[in-house]
Amino acid sequence: MTSLTDAAVICVDMGGTTTRIGVFANGRRLPGAVRIATPKPARGGSIRTEHLDQIADAVARVRFEAPGQGHEVGLAVGATVDAAGRIRNASMLWHEPSEGFDLAAAMAARLPWASITVANDIAAAAWRYRSLGRFGLVTVSTGVAVKVFDDALPFDRKLLLDDDGLGGEVGHVRVDPPTELVEAGTPWCECGNTSDLCSYVSGPATMRLVALLAAAQPQRWRDSKLSALAAGVPERLTSRELALVAGAGDEFTAEVLRVSTRPLAAQLLHMSALLGLRRFVVMGGFANGVGAPWYAALRANLDELLPQGGWFTGWTAGDLDVLVRPSYDDDDSLLGMAEFLAARRHQYRELHKPVGESTTTVRSRSRPRCGREQFLARVAFAGICGTDLQMLRGDRGCEPGVLGHECVAQVVEVGAAVRAVVPGQVIGVNPNHPHDDHDKIGHNQPGVLRELAVWDGALAERGQAVRLPDEGRAEWVLLEPLACAVRSLRLARDAGRGGRILVIGGGISGLLHVLLARQWGAERVLLANRGGDRLRLAVDRGVLPAEDCLPVSAGLAAAVRDATGGAGVDAVVVCVSGAGPDILADLWPALADDATVHLFGGFLPGDTVRLPGGDAVPTHPIRCGQRRTVRLPAGRTGTLLGSRGASADEYQEALDLCAGPAGLRLGPLVSHVVSLDAAPAVLAGLASTGRVNGDPTLRVVVDLTLPGRSVRAVDGSALPRLKAPS
Repeated sequence: MTSLTDAAVICVDMGGTTTRIGVFANGRRLPGAVRIATPKPARGGSIRTEHLDQIADAVARVRFEAPGQGHEVGLAVGATVDAAGRIRNASMLWHEPSEGFDLAAAMAARLPWASITVANDIAAAAWRYRSLGRFGLVTVSTGVAVKVFDDALPFDRKLLLDDDGLGGEVGHVRVDPPTELVEAGTPWCECGNTSDLCSYVSGPATMRLVALLAAAQPQRWRDSKLSALAAGVPERLTSRELALVAGAGDEFTAEVLRVSTRPLAAQLLHMSALLGLRRFVVMGGFANGVGAPWYAALRANLDELLPQGGWFTGWTAGDLDVLVRPSYDDDDSLLGMAEFLAARRHQYRELHKPVGESTTTVRSRSRPRCGREQFLARVAFAGICGTDLQMLRGDRGCEPGVLGHECVAQVVEVGAAVRAVVPGQVIGVNPNHPHDDHDKIGHNQPGVLRELAVWDGALAERGQAVRLPDEGRAEWVLLEPLACAVRSLRLARDAGRGGRILVIGGGISGLLHVLLARQWGAERVLLANRGGDRLRLAVDRGVLPAEDCLPVSAGLAAAVRDATGGAGVDAVVVCVSGAGPDILADLWPALADDATVHLFGGFLPGDTVRLPGGDAVPTHPIRCGQRRTVRLPAGRTGTLLGSRGASADEYQEALDLCAGPAGLRLGPLVSHVVSLDAAPAVLAGLASTGRVNGDPTLRVVVDLTLPGRSVRAVDGSALPRLKAPS
């Protein structure tokens, strides 16, 4: 099995002039890097699609030639881009803003085999210099930006960015114009601003500055080497020619660079004092292309603008000498993205719920080491259950730190003493300890809403790690609640075979009971629910016909008797959250003689149900195994019973029930697939309204391999898998 650190990664530096593509493996760049010219738009045209198609073709070619056929692709983008891979402004890259364009999704569509990571190019480049500890990284190229990096901070906080991954876009902040330009004209930036930092400092802006100063100082311009090279027309000059003349000691060119770098010198001194920074690295094709003359102009401005108090008290020329240094070469973004992806392999993310709070956050943690009697599993898919929402709202007192107890995962590392699982196996996890009803994953133990889980080998030896087929379907997160339904329905009535069954509650647990009872050949299965949305979803997704759906209302008992020809139902399964003590009060007359009433889910500690005589019976002892005989109207009797959780055998039976063409289809019960980054907002919406983006839900599955803040409504027909079936 390929280890986490062996697989090759493909990195792309999407620059405004050149796009570079390289393959990295085992900490080094492999031969055969690709350089392509970033397209330039015709007047009124767009280059975005052409550029992305070029990148996708080149990435596919280099992957074919790379060892290990890696699936990670990192894009370092010369644009303002958020943490979800959506463009905020790409004017400097594509000469159009492209605001809201989902770059991550666009590349995923072109490279369906790839795991796509998108980052701003300067943010990526900063990782190349992490050995400096704490510093600012400045780019001066087609644009200007500054990123601040602090290696002493946690992995996901090393770059000083906001929650959207933004920060440091100082190039578009307006600055006071140098005195030389007050009368010369108004500098502008490709983003549409005038007199912002980019308008003076960027490569294109500096070339435009030549024309402004030429108009303001015509004699100096005519006497300059630049004028001779351009035949007196400043618009003819290229940045390469500017660099050539700057190195020859031309006074007019030195003045251009002094004016251009002065706003940047002021910005760097501000940031130095504000954040306590003593080191800046400057990258970018323009600054380093001009080279020593550009740095000399910046150094002169720093010296002239340096204050003599506060943070700068006692600073000497030596402090200024080391304040700014050039980058190594023009591969910063490419190599920085490779360093970031390598560092990220030693991290994992989890959905953290702080104790006593009704919120969750995604946080990064260092990858755990695998002990001799432990195993590590990478969680691919996790379901969001009603129990998770109860904990989030505070209805349950459990505080696992990480929510979730339904998952599909793959074993990635096994300790020397563990025999029950091997690397590469796809598993589901039964959260219920077979010998301790109070020891549950996602209840009092950390849950599965995390990219990487470390478990004791004894968990596998107890049968809680259930081997799944290698394809690893996302809908198999429902095997755990299906296993609970297997236990429940077997207790409810004659192993669920034959008879008439009423399920109260149209959530996932209720629908699984309906599917299972119909699969086991029940004579009639009715579903009752308070709201109509869930009933409509159940019908639309083929769970049961519309004529078997009933509203929970005062007339429910009569509706049940009508649906059963007056015979009543042989079993009632209660699967509704917040049922309340009177959920069965009006229903007792609709039960057949010797019927069972099964208390399955939705009950909290202290809840009761009211019997026909008015007695209130606590639900918790019933769900823990107690039975109670109930005297029904007309001399009939029934039994009140309940269950919790499922055994390893019942989990295996649930898996077997889904095998083959005639097996249970769980996919239609999944209504949404979301990414881990989207999970906090999705959980908050589910806890408060029961909806996602205003839509009613069935099971919401978190795909931990999905990038960005992705929320997708699905119909259950094409759900993600770990591996395509052979």
